[in-house]
Amino acid sequence: MVIILLIAAAAYLVFGKKDAAGNIQTDLVKKLDLTQTVLATGQVVSGTDLSLSFQTTGTVKQLAVKEGGKVKAGQFLAALDMTNALASLTTARGALAQAQANYEKVLAGASGEEIKVAEKAVDAAQVTLDNANASLINIKAQQDTAVQNAYATLLNTSITAIANPGNIDTIAPTISGTYTSAEQGTYKIIVYGTGTGLQFQSSGLEFSTGAVSDTPAPLGTRGLYIKFDSNPSTADSWTIYIPNTYSSSYVTNNNAYQAALKARDLAVANAQATAASAQVALAQAQASLEKTQARARPADVNVAKAAILSAQGQVAAAEATIANATLRAPASGMITSVNVKLGELAVAQKEVMILQDVNNLHVEADISEANIAQVRVGQEIDVTFDALGPDRHFTAKVQIINPASTIISGVVNFKVTASLDKVAEIKPGMTANLIILVDKKNQVLAVPSRAIINQDSKQYARLVDDPQQKTYHQVEVRTGLEADGGLTEIISGLNEGQEIVVYIKQ
Repeated sequence: MVIILLIAAAAYLVFGKKDAAGNIQTDLVKKLDLTQTVLATGQVVSGTDLSLSFQTTGTVKQLAVKEGGKVKAGQFLAALDMTNALASLTTARGALAQAQANYEKVLAGASGEEIKVAEKAVDAAQVTLDNANASLINIKAQQDTAVQNAYATLLNTSITAIANPGNIDTIAPTISGTYTSAEQGTYKIIVYGTGTGLQFQSSGLEFSTGAVSDTPAPLGTRGLYIKFDSNPSTADSWTIYIPNTYSSSYVTNNNAYQAALKARDLAVANAQATAASAQVALAQAQASLEKTQARARPADVNVAKAAILSAQGQVAAAEATIANATLRAPASGMITSVNVKLGELAVAQKEVMILQDVNNLHVEADISEANIAQVRVGQEIDVTFDALGPDRHFTAKVQIINPASTIISGVVNFKVTASLDKVAEIKPGMTANLIILVDKKNQVLAVPSRAIINQDSKQYARLVDDPQQKTYHQVEVRTGLEADGGLTEIISGLNEGQEIVVYIKQ
């Protein structure tokens, strides 16, 4: 903030000038050295910053370091009470002994009595499977018949010829018989005249023709007959719906059909599940018999060996738990924090110490998305530290720009890492003030930024015509660098020494 105020004050001394009346403030176009910077606040971070913790829970039994102590990689730091870990190791070793005994049993093979028991188990499982398969076939046949009957009843629901709109008041023909197909659809009936009398024609589910008669005539080949009880008009037509959804009994018959489908699916599924379970039980019984009959088969030996390996793994895990009860330095550095005491309970994965390399420090700062596009790797940074005062300046460079963003107080930021020379007074955690030099131009034309007018997507400056009367006219300009101190580079449109209007008091 102090630097910004100094820059602003300098800009005012360089550019500020008012006319006698004080209504118009003007400046001269000058050649200046311009800089553009990004300000940020960061923190000193160690290149090695490790949070150390035990991998198991226990009471601290030994503590060999204090805060500020320097350590080397592999150096002993602390240890937990290993009583529980030793008990777990004993249990694991017992499991290993049991696995080894089972391995020896597999090599010896089964007795004759054990083989007979296994054979009887296979016979019983086969009988159960045969019964389950027979039951499945019987249930499926019964349920299929029930579904077919319910479907046939649905399709034959009050089969009726329904008059189409525009019919003359004629008695509808009578439909009789039993519909024997499983196909759903409609019969379209029309009447037409011929030289020998009235004829009917059906289309849709079936195509057929016949003479209009009071004697039932086949309506195709699917079991239905049609009879005309009166002489229809050639303009008459009817529709037969299979099934008849207009019938009052349609809903009842359809519900019965759907219920039959569900009952069949459920019954068959249950029977299939029973048969599948019986099949699995038979396979298990057969496998058990084969295993019992086998004499140290390679597969059985391998299984027993695998059990030994598993038990050995448990022993190794118990031994690892004991090893994890000891904490050693993973790298060289300084212990900057110790958060545990002798006799205190240390929780697994909970930090107990912090190891940092105070000789390898850098600065991390968050730059807002409004400024991050101006920051580049390698740019110079002027750094001051709150702890060392504003008069001590250090030089750094941008090393890393993290491509991943973070949200801080609702603003998108990107983490920037800056190099830092080794200085004994600089410590991890110190607050650092960064001035990042993002651009610099020497001896270029410049004016105060507020002298630039944006109008109709163009930029203008007000050029003074009469220095005494302060009359002026607008000229189009092209600008460049937006520099610190409220200054803007002029690329074209103005010349050095020209007087321009900066501010007009209204």
